[in-house]
Amino acid sequence: MANYSTHDIRNIALVGHAGAGKTSLVESLLYHSGAIRELGSVNQGTTVS
Repeated sequence: MANYSTHDIRNIALVGHAGAGKTSLVESLLYHSGAIRELGSVNQGTTVS
């Protein structure tokens, strides 16, 4: 297991009602940051989260 300094760890929480768009928001953030190559779809079940 890798050792990480607490200065290198970032945690976020997205909280909201069902259907509020949390998964779509995370998918968009990952896509625009370059972490994933293409957007997934909630309806098709192809999202990262």
